[in-house]
Amino acid sequence: MKEEMIVNGVAKTENIIIYHASENNLKNINVEIPLTAFSCITGPSGCGKSSLVYDTIYAESQRNFLENMSGNMYGQKLMDKPKVGEIKNLRPALNVSQHYYNVNPRSTIGTVTDIAYYLRTVYALIAREVNNISVDANYFSFNNPASCCEHCKGLGEEYVISEELIMPDQNKTLENGGIIYYKGPKTSQNYKYLEAICEYYKIDLSKKIADLSSREKEVLLYREEPVKFLIKFKTPKGRTKQRAISQKGVVAELENLLKDIDTPSTFARISKYLTKAKCTYCGGDKLREEVLNVHVAGKNIAEVERMSFDNLLIWLGEVEKNIDKLCSKEQLEQLIFDIKRRVKNLIDLKLEYLTLGRSIPSLSGGEIQRVRLANQLSCSLSGIVYILDEPCKGLHYRDINSIIKVTKSLIEKGNTVIAIEHNKQYITEADKIIELGPVGGPKGGYLIKDSTTKKDYVYDIAFKESKDAEKSICVYGIDYHNLKNVDVKIPYGKISCISGVSGSGKSTLAKVIANSCEKKRPINCRKISNIAKIRKVLYVNQQPIGKNPRSTVISYLGIYDNIRQLFANTEDAKKTGLSSSDFSMNISGGRCESCQGTGKKKIELTYLPDSYIKCPECHGRRFHDDVLEIKYKGNNINDVLDKPIGEVKDLFNDVESIRSVLQCMEDIGLDYISLGQMSMNLSGGEAQRIKLAKCLGAKTKGKNLYILDEPTAGLNSKDIELLEKILLKLNQENETVLIIEHNIEFISHIADYLVDLGRNAGNKGGETIIQGKPIEVVRNVESSWNNIIN
Repeated sequence: MKEEMIVNGVAKTENIIIYHASENNLKNINVEIPLTAFSCITGPSGCGKSSLVYDTIYAESQRNFLENMSGNMYGQKLMDKPKVGEIKNLRPALNVSQHYYNVNPRSTIGTVTDIAYYLRTVYALIAREVNNISVDANYFSFNNPASCCEHCKGLGEEYVISEELIMPDQNKTLENGGIIYYKGPKTSQNYKYLEAICEYYKIDLSKKIADLSSREKEVLLYREEPVKFLIKFKTPKGRTKQRAISQKGVVAELENLLKDIDTPSTFARISKYLTKAKCTYCGGDKLREEVLNVHVAGKNIAEVERMSFDNLLIWLGEVEKNIDKLCSKEQLEQLIFDIKRRVKNLIDLKLEYLTLGRSIPSLSGGEIQRVRLANQLSCSLSGIVYILDEPCKGLHYRDINSIIKVTKSLIEKGNTVIAIEHNKQYITEADKIIELGPVGGPKGGYLIKDSTTKKDYVYDIAFKESKDAEKSICVYGIDYHNLKNVDVKIPYGKISCISGVSGSGKSTLAKVIANSCEKKRPINCRKISNIAKIRKVLYVNQQPIGKNPRSTVISYLGIYDNIRQLFANTEDAKKTGLSSSDFSMNISGGRCESCQGTGKKKIELTYLPDSYIKCPECHGRRFHDDVLEIKYKGNNINDVLDKPIGEVKDLFNDVESIRSVLQCMEDIGLDYISLGQMSMNLSGGEAQRIKLAKCLGAKTKGKNLYILDEPTAGLNSKDIELLEKILLKLNQENETVLIIEHNIEFISHIADYLVDLGRNAGNKGGETIIQGKPIEVVRNVESSWNNIIN
């Protein structure tokens, strides 16, 4: 092994050397990763990239760190060793992934980057000298009970009753549930009261919501005077009852309940009618009036936290001009320097359109990762192994260079970068490319390529030829978020793509189109036409498919009930008295209670993310032995949950409801995933394709609008080919597909129509719309692709 240099008498070798990595589906591979260099790990979904990077390299670094801490005085085993023979020259590893489970709305870009603390300190220092106020930095924090708005408790928003949620479908009649509050059987208490109130005020029950007069809406929704009727109705159990019921209008009734929203039962009862809006007391500023009265360079702290980062730099320049005569000048200069440095890092990563006050849960995975990367640029540590998970996700071709520059700056500080990535532009800048494959699942996990050769990573751009659509959905005067009175059309029965730099308004545009088609009326736009054909809008985004850590693939796909029933119907299950609920991971009875049917136990670590180990009680088998003895076609319930879908699919060939869903999963390249896999362990791309597989079972032959959000994220070229086949199949069935996408190669192969939002983001964007045939849009001088693709 060559030596690179001698540091303090110790030879510093140039590679991390991994011997016999066998974690998950890895096939006993040996690989070397250069230190103080940039390596890319690539390959199809499920081929073993995460197994190598996270479950082997990162896990072993984490295990060594924990077990060698001084606090671990007895050297006890805290984590299982990964299935690897040996790893030489491993360094401390830092995971900068897109999975960030901070869903606290109080967590903002300002708080996670520490910029908010520096900014509050600037305000406190200036306030003491200029305003003679004896305050500290905490005085300007919306998390301080003494400073935050009393009404919203520093959240800047409150729940309000939404008329739109009370009456979501304007084409429904009153008698058919047009007002959700009164929805129910025609013998129910709610419906009988609606009947009585309509008879009293002479309102026609067969009227559509859209046709109600202002007076009729006022009576039904906003009436403050309670009206009392003796109502005869049937309970859900079929008993006839009679009761005197006195009610105000629906909104008035709900607003009374809203006062008691902190009571969980009340919130559960009215939550479906609630939406969030700016706090009526502080206007979204989160702080009390006396705190907001403190101004620096003409702005209070809430106004500064709402500035885009490029405007924030300009404001900081104004602050600097006015501190020369202050006693705290030196301290202020250092604080402003630190704020500027951190803000510039965010701008360098193409996040100039964001603000300090933006909540972390509202960011995309790609934005979260870039915010965390920006933090690392402010860190002076060296000798760290940085693990990046698809750092180019959510970025336009034009913006990838910013990530390349940041990656190389981490190397220049003496660090090592290992990135899982599929973006060809990024891969070609790597010092080493490691490709795993050849496929996902049990047949994958092999080392396919280990080299510095980059010739295989060039773009194949070939624009699709297609006929013009006969009709298009037309949306006029979109004026929402940063979109400024723009018009757009989406051809029926075609595949349309929306492109543009990050923050240009792509998601906003898709949301307006989707909402307007769903509600059958203009939402955040002036006018919409030709939407009658769209029966259903199907969202296929990259949000997690489960709401909690117990959520699994099988529960999302909706086939678990059928599979459990098949086991319960076997002769052995009947003999032992086992029912379908005994085969459930979510109900006590047949499951292992130690892990509650997950097969894993969570280990909470004080300074590190939670880890999961195999359950010591059931050894990862999820169920009691008597349940596991029951076989369906030679497999027990845990086999069905643990084996890849490709291996269990044929078990259900004679059960169409199960077979069709599993076939869709295979068609879209997810046959390597197991049905019992925890949803939280899926990538965003996998989650999106699972949603697409589920949607494919709900065909209506040209009556759907599919909305896909960056479907190629997390996919390599082989996976993308499978996705293209699925989308072209939808195309042949005249379904309308709208895709937000950055991958120009994919756009050229798949799109019949392209809508581009240009090169400007945030407040500077939202005015440019170039639309038409993809090849024409790409060549337009105003498009985001100009000077990139010829």
